[in-house]
Amino acid sequence: MNALLTSPSSPLTGLFGAGSARAERRLVEHARLGPGDSVLVLGAGTGTGVRAAGVLVPKGVAVAVDPSPEALRACAARCPELVSTGRVRVRPGTAERTGLGDGSIDVAISADTVHLWPDVAAGFAELHRVLRPGGSLLLSVRRSRLRCKPLDLRLLSRAAGFTEVIMRLGSLRLISAPRFELLARKR
Repeated sequence: MNALLTSPSSPLTGLFGAGSARAERRLVEHARLGPGDSVLVLGAGTGTGVRAAGVLVPKGVAVAVDPSPEALRACAARCPELVSTGRVRVRPGTAERTGLGDGSIDVAISADTVHLWPDVAAGFAELHRVLRPGGSLLLSVRRSRLRCKPLDLRLLSRAAGFTEVIMRLGSLRLISAPRFELLARKR
């Protein structure tokens, strides 16, 4: 079954991609972005989340970080007008190495990527480093994709320095897979 789900030609690929896009839009809505905020969207995917964030930060910037050149191209193609005005930036990177400066981001968003991070503890540490004091992390992952216990995510985020860590279980639609959402703040 895993080979079927991860195959680019699988009929389920579009279904899971749509779920990730809904999760990204939901996280952007929950972030309550201000017009001048700087937003990191970790795992650019097709650009749904970074486009949604870029529209909401006319005086800020939404930065899409992804290790895949194909994903970065797809992301830039989804929002060319935002890229051309500088409201959206796409750059190669990973959860562990975003390439962003210390305290340069107000909000970090990750939908369906934490299970792909080779070193989850290092990913949380990097996100903590790039967030400004008072900055927020919003993370969502399908329960079926999570490679660790949900409590481990909470503990790893706290170990990285995050406070006010909240985890909840939910789903975006009646027929969608259950998701874990982690919301955390940098003091």
